[in-house]
Amino acid sequence: MSCECGQSRIRRARARSPLTHQLVLCVPLCVIRHRAWAYSVPFFFPPTSVYPLFIHLSSTSHFLSSSVMSDSLSVPGLQGVSAHAWNGDRSLIALSPNTNEVWIYATNGATDTPQKWEKKYVLDEHAGQVSGMDWCAATNQLVTCGHDRNAYVWNFDQENNKWKPTLVILRINRAATAVKWSPAGNKFAVASGAKCVPICQFDAQSNWWISKMIKKHKSTVLSVAWCINNKFLATGSSDMKCRIFSAYIDGLDSPEDDGFGEVFPKQHDFGEVLAEFDQGRGWIHSVAWAPGGFRVAFGSHGSTLNFVQLLAGSAPIVQTINCRDLPYLDLQFLNDNALVGAGWEANIDLYTVQGGSDAEPQWKFKEKVDKKKSAAAATPSSKPVSAGFAASRSLFQKSDSTGVAFGSQAAKTEVQTKHKNTIVNLQLWQDDAGNVTHFTTAGLDGRVCVWAAKDLSL
Repeated sequence: MSCECGQSRIRRARARSPLTHQLVLCVPLCVIRHRAWAYSVPFFFPPTSVYPLFIHLSSTSHFLSSSVMSDSLSVPGLQGVSAHAWNGDRSLIALSPNTNEVWIYATNGATDTPQKWEKKYVLDEHAGQVSGMDWCAATNQLVTCGHDRNAYVWNFDQENNKWKPTLVILRINRAATAVKWSPAGNKFAVASGAKCVPICQFDAQSNWWISKMIKKHKSTVLSVAWCINNKFLATGSSDMKCRIFSAYIDGLDSPEDDGFGEVFPKQHDFGEVLAEFDQGRGWIHSVAWAPGGFRVAFGSHGSTLNFVQLLAGSAPIVQTINCRDLPYLDLQFLNDNALVGAGWEANIDLYTVQGGSDAEPQWKFKEKVDKKKSAAAATPSSKPVSAGFAASRSLFQKSDSTGVAFGSQAAKTEVQTKHKNTIVNLQLWQDDAGNVTHFTTAGLDGRVCVWAAKDLSL
C-alpha cells in the first residue's frame, strides 16, 4: 500500500499486549512525519470490533527529543512524564516516567525549578505502565492506575518512612486509563478500556476499596471529571461521546437537593445517564467541570472544543469551537468563565467568556499562555558542506526524506515554547478559598512547568 507522501510501502502488524489485550499497530516513519500522534492514542473500530486499537509511539517527530535537553524545567532523571500530581502543600510531587513506576520528589521549596527537586520514593507496585494518578489534598492519599488493570491507594507510613499500597477491587478486564478523586475525597473514579468506569469507595471491614460499575459506554473511556457536588461524573470516550452520569452512592453522599433537582431529576439513581453529547466528532480525550457546577467542557481528537451550559427545566446548550491548532489532551477550568487546554501543540490555550448571558455564554479563544520568542525559528547551519560520495548520497537522502533542495543547507529548527513536546496533563493549585492561583503542565519532554493565573488576561 502506498503512503500519501510518496514513500515506498507501509507495513502493518498487529499483536496483542499480554497485559491489556489491546491491539497494537506499527506505523511507519513517513506517517509520523505527517501526523502528530500521542504516545497512546485509541482508535475506534466499528461496533462489530471487540477491542479498541492503540497506537504506541514515543513522541511526535517535529518536536525536539527530550534526551538532549537539560535545564531548570527538566525533572532530574526523567526523559518523559506521562502523569503528575501534587500533594496539598506542594512539598511533594508524584510523576510517572512512562513506566510501571511512580517517582515522588521533594520540591525543597522550589516548586518552579525541577532541577532542585530530590527523588525520595519509588512506588513500583504496578506491573504495567502507570496511566493516571491523583493526590487528594484532604486525606493525603495518592491513587494510581495502570495498564495492568489495577489501581492502588497509597498511604504514607511515617514510622517506616515509606508509602504503602491499599488494594482496589476494580473488576475490569482491560487497562485503566485515568483516575480522579471526588471533591470530598471519599471516592474516586477510574476510566478504563473495559467500556466502564468503576466508582470506588473504602470498605473499612475488609481494608480495601470496592467498586460500583458505571457502564453504557461503547468503547474505551479516556477521561473523567467530577462535579463540585460529589454526585455527578462526566466521562469522555473513544466512542466519540461525552456523557454525564449519576455517581451518587447511598450512605456516602447527601440525599438533599443541592440545586440540581430540576437539571437532573434522576440525580440519585446510580449509573443513570443524565446527559449525552455527540458534538465532539472524534475521540473525547478530555473533560472538565467548572467549579460552579453548571458548565462542562470536552475536547476531541477532531480539534474541537465543546462547552456545555446546564439549565434547569430545559435541554443543555452546547457551543462548539473549531480549534486552530492540534487537539487537546487535557482541560481545566480556572473559574466559571475561563478554561485552559493543552496537548499536542506543546502550548496552552486560554478560552474565556466574551459576551452572551449567564444562561448562554459565548466562549472564545483568548490567547496562548506561553508566548513564543520573537527570534526566528530557523537559522542556517554553519556546518561546512562535505564533498565526495557520502555527501552526494546525503543530498539525495535529504531530498527524499525531508524535501531539502540540492545544494541548500539544512535549517536548525528550535521549538519556541517552554515545552518541547506533547503536554499530557494539567494540575491546579488552589488557595484555602478554592480559587485557582497556579496550574502546572507535564509533558513527554520530561518538563514540568508552573503558570500563574494572575499573569493571564482573565
